[in-house]
Amino acid sequence: MPDSFMPIDTRHAANVLAEFSRMGKLTRVAFGIYVKPKESRFGKVMPTLQEIAEAIAKRDAAQLLPHGATAENYLGFSTQVPMNPIYLTSGTYRKIKVGKRTLTLQHRAPGTFAYKGKIMPILVLALQSIGRDNLTDEVRAIAAGIVKKHPETKTWQADISHAPNWIRVMIMNIKKTYNEMD
Repeated sequence: MPDSFMPIDTRHAANVLAEFSRMGKLTRVAFGIYVKPKESRFGKVMPTLQEIAEAIAKRDAAQLLPHGATAENYLGFSTQVPMNPIYLTSGTYRKIKVGKRTLTLQHRAPGTFAYKGKIMPILVLALQSIGRDNLTDEVRAIAAGIVKKHPETKTWQADISHAPNWIRVMIMNIKKTYNEMD
């Protein structure tokens, strides 16, 4: 990204990146976003939309969380990979067209990012996307597996207070079940 080369003037950096793109040394992924694709035996390998979102968040010093179907897929509630992923960000709202796909970064209030753990906020967002009325035994089992695999023992007590009540009760029941088994 042109502003990745500060303190060089961003217009100058953008012109240099565009020239490298014309020369074939870089590939323009979207407006103002260039990459040097990795080469494989099948040709150029472009970054994923998640990698692009993470690079933008890093550049903007913003937080990033997968949202909706993106969060569901990330945690294994769904095997379907969203064609147009949505991420919540503490940075600015933007839609980035990458080929035929669109990456959406939706700005959210700081409270969305108040979690201390890494998995709990994604689990909450995935369960909210699934919805209380669509909870099945399979969804509960996947959630239990996630909680067991990523116990986040140092942060879960603080994080559970940020979850909606129905998710809080569900996760606390999962934790209680595992504590009784130990």
